[in-house]
Amino acid sequence: MNEEQQKAVFETTLTNDGEIGALIRSLDWSQTPLGSAENWSQNLKDTVQILSTELDRVKQQEQQLEEEAAHQNEVETLLSRIGSGFYRLDRQWRFISVNDRFCEIAGMEYEALIGQSIWELFPDVTDAQFGIELRRALNEQAPAHFECYRQTWNRWYEHWVYPSPEGLTVFETDITDRKQSEAALRESESQFRLIVESAKDYAIFAMDLQGYITKWNSGAERLLGYTEAEAIGRLAHLIFTPEDNAQGRADYEMQTALVQGRAEDERWHLRKDGSRFWASGFMMPLLDEAGTQQGIIKILQDKTAQKQASERLQLLHETTRDLLSTDQPLALIQNLFGKLSVQLDLHYYFNFMVEEKDDRLMLHLKNYDGISEQAAQELEWIDFGEHPCGLAAQDQQQVIFNEAQLKTHPNTQAICAMGIKAYAGQPLIAQGRLLGTLSFASRTRTHFTLAEVELLQATCDQVAIAIERTNLTNSLQQQAEQLKQANRIKDEFLAVLSHELRSPLNPILGWSKLLQNGNLTPTKTAQALATIERNAKLQAELIEDLLDVSRILQGKLRLNVRPVNLTTMIQAAIETVHLAAAAKSIAIEATLDSEVRQVFGDATRLQQVVWNLLSNAVKFTPVGGHVTVQLEQAGNQAQITISDTGKGILPNFVPYMFDYFRQEDSATTRKFGGLGLGLAIVRHLVELHGGTIQVVSLGERLGATFTVKLPLMSVQSTVNLDRPSTESSLDLNGIQVLVIDDETDSREFVAFVLEQAGAEVTTATTAGEGFAMLTRSQPDVLLSDIGMPDMDGYTLMRQVRMLPPERGGNVLAIALTAYAGDFNQQQALQAGFQQHLAKPIEPAALIRVIANLTKRLP
Repeated sequence: MNEEQQKAVFETTLTNDGEIGALIRSLDWSQTPLGSAENWSQNLKDTVQILSTELDRVKQQEQQLEEEAAHQNEVETLLSRIGSGFYRLDRQWRFISVNDRFCEIAGMEYEALIGQSIWELFPDVTDAQFGIELRRALNEQAPAHFECYRQTWNRWYEHWVYPSPEGLTVFETDITDRKQSEAALRESESQFRLIVESAKDYAIFAMDLQGYITKWNSGAERLLGYTEAEAIGRLAHLIFTPEDNAQGRADYEMQTALVQGRAEDERWHLRKDGSRFWASGFMMPLLDEAGTQQGIIKILQDKTAQKQASERLQLLHETTRDLLSTDQPLALIQNLFGKLSVQLDLHYYFNFMVEEKDDRLMLHLKNYDGISEQAAQELEWIDFGEHPCGLAAQDQQQVIFNEAQLKTHPNTQAICAMGIKAYAGQPLIAQGRLLGTLSFASRTRTHFTLAEVELLQATCDQVAIAIERTNLTNSLQQQAEQLKQANRIKDEFLAVLSHELRSPLNPILGWSKLLQNGNLTPTKTAQALATIERNAKLQAELIEDLLDVSRILQGKLRLNVRPVNLTTMIQAAIETVHLAAAAKSIAIEATLDSEVRQVFGDATRLQQVVWNLLSNAVKFTPVGGHVTVQLEQAGNQAQITISDTGKGILPNFVPYMFDYFRQEDSATTRKFGGLGLGLAIVRHLVELHGGTIQVVSLGERLGATFTVKLPLMSVQSTVNLDRPSTESSLDLNGIQVLVIDDETDSREFVAFVLEQAGAEVTTATTAGEGFAMLTRSQPDVLLSDIGMPDMDGYTLMRQVRMLPPERGGNVLAIALTAYAGDFNQQQALQAGFQQHLAKPIEPAALIRVIANLTKRLP
């Protein structure tokens, strides 16, 4: 049988062998010695069998790789949309974060999972593969990827585990259907047929022993770009990259296939047009009937998409890891851009953050690459809706432009001028809040693929989450620091308060003891009484400041508003501090414009403002200094300016001048006393009047200037409400007063004052004793303390009001107490008292209240 007859017999035999037969028939066997027809046929059948087996294996590998690629795409989608099970565990294996999908998988509510140990909730996995892999990942700090069967749920799951020093992040995907499909595929009798039918998706070509191409199928033509005529006779080196050829990779793989019977690899290959693609390759020798190597066959499969998907997935993993471990996510954007630019051929990025400028929110350029400093300055601040970045922020959606769209869209002229041909802008959104935008662009490619767009969006989502996490962390740190600062200020304030309250007690108690001894001269007696009075008033002022702050903090400070003549009010405040200024030889110069219109406010509180500022000026100005007071009209506002030549204010303390409980110097060696509440009260009072207060100081020992601005009344009042009232002398002759107080000193003092005013006074030391005396004698006025043993003043008053009028039920009642707050005043009035007076009280004021209550005022 000649060669032509042998070939005809073989082709007839392989009629039903599909593409394998077609492949063999396409080979040129004219140069190959095949021996006898029987040997030739058998040898060729053996070759076909080997080739079929290899194709079977390649097809299986293809199927597996396709499935892996599909799974990688699922993971990539998972990272961008978190559609699969996701949870995080701390180092004690407690859940610290879960998504809704994992709650569905576990069949448990979010609250039932958070804070619980995974081993206690799912004890069946403790010693199973799942538990082993999780412990290994945490202990070795190495990522883990595994599949396992969860018996409790009767499902298969694929897991990705990413460790960090704080614990583990786990992604969990249900792959039960895939597992079932794989099992069915392994059992399918049509597997070989499927592989053969898909052989057209492979580049298959043959080479001689010198590496010259002898056969070239249509798949090779589609994948590599060379026609059969262009490829035949050329060295197979043409499909290898220059760097691989320089290293002799083509020759090495051929030798490996010839020596070991097969060779496999995955690497970059080169197309005719110079572009590169990632492919898996398989090589095996072609043998004749004697087993002699006659050539090599090579099969290539394009794996570029899977390679890119794997690289994108790896990039997402690295991005997530880096962002989770940093407290400065914006600093990583440049590094992230470097990685993305390699994969996606990028040349620009723009990172804008939402910030406030000119009382409105705008986009502020924070990071960028690829543009000049001048271009960056032009884009430093942009409005929402301006440029593509502004569109992404305005719509809070990803904005994608290809080359054609960039040329026609009205918002893209600026970036077109940079030579940009493809653009992708993403809003940075976390917890529903827009943080900024992150955009990427290329000047070489004309568009981005769907997978690339999803990659960029997923990456930006990770950046947004990291920024939000950092913001929250910084906020917590700031709050912790503020709390620490507040505690320090509180401690300092309490120390100062103790000092300021105790200091006046020393001269009060000391002079009181000397007065009791009776050995003082009249001059010293007068000095002692003046000192006691001055220090008692100082304590009263401190307590009143505390009460004012309490009212302010509770929002209960009220104003008695009426038209106020500022000139008169300021003169009264100056007169109050005149003696203190004269004692230090401090000159107070006042320039008051009498034409300034009145303001609508509380005259007492406004005088408190000016008095406080003047007192501070005198206190902090050295002997022989100078204080100026100026009143003028500035537009529709009255402006009060108080300047001094005193110690001044350190620049770093100026922002805290009006804070509660803050003092520039709270040390025990401080020179000036006070609680540091005055200026805080001043600011609040000024703001209650609709005004503002500012302070300016050039520094220490350079004085300070306080400026108060108050809105003027639109219409000038024609009634002078600031004229002083005249009062006739008051007396309480014939008025019977019952005084109830458990404190002897206070009781005797009040009784003495009232008796000096002509009242008939009866005293009681307890509420019970006073109640009995009231029912027997029915006084005109009941003056009672509140805080007393056994029965307090509120209870006493309620019992009195339950009495019939003839037994004293309608007696006029005054609460005189150290419980001086607004709440205490309301309690007293609700209990039945007509008046609430706070200790200490001036004798004249007490007499005036009783006279007014009994209608004895003239």
